[in-house]
Amino acid sequence: MAEIREKHPSWFKMKLERRELIRQLAPETAVNVLLACWDYLETGEKPLELSPIEDVAFAAFMPDMQEAWEKYMKRVSSGEMGGRPKK
Repeated sequence: MAEIREKHPSWFKMKLERRELIRQLAPETAVNVLLACWDYLETGEKPLELSPIEDVAFAAFMPDMQEAWEKYMKRVSSGEMGGRPKK
């Protein structure tokens, strides 16, 4: 597994339309996919040990995880500039 970054998003929004995808997977496969998503958020690198079906399911979550990284980076950069301006 790749090294965990010191700073990373602590969450991502899992869109409801992804629920049906997870339900169609075997329970062990679904868990592996979700764990791979959290690993990606912590490391910024796609896990290499995924099976082909896990890799396809993981790819479905990629837009959600990229959105989480973009929002995280925006919050970090806003904080460096002093945060939201006073009204």
